[in-house]
Amino acid sequence: MSGCRHRNGRALCFDCFKAGMERTRARRAAWTQKELPFEHAEAARKLSDQDVAHRRRMLEHLVQTARRGA
Repeated sequence: MSGCRHRNGRALCFDCFKAGMERTRARRAAWTQKELPFEHAEAARKLSDQDVAHRRRMLEHLVQTARRGA
């Protein structure tokens, strides 16, 4: 991890340390996702109307959360 942006001397402040750990965690998660096998399109199951509605609600929730900046 790089030096602290807040110029606290040689030690990292908690915010910079936490941000670095989150970047590392995200990078590892992305690498893990690349290693997962994916189903072929014809083998994938069809989504029911209820499944599609649930995904739309979840996406709308994510959009609203992102707009609020949370």
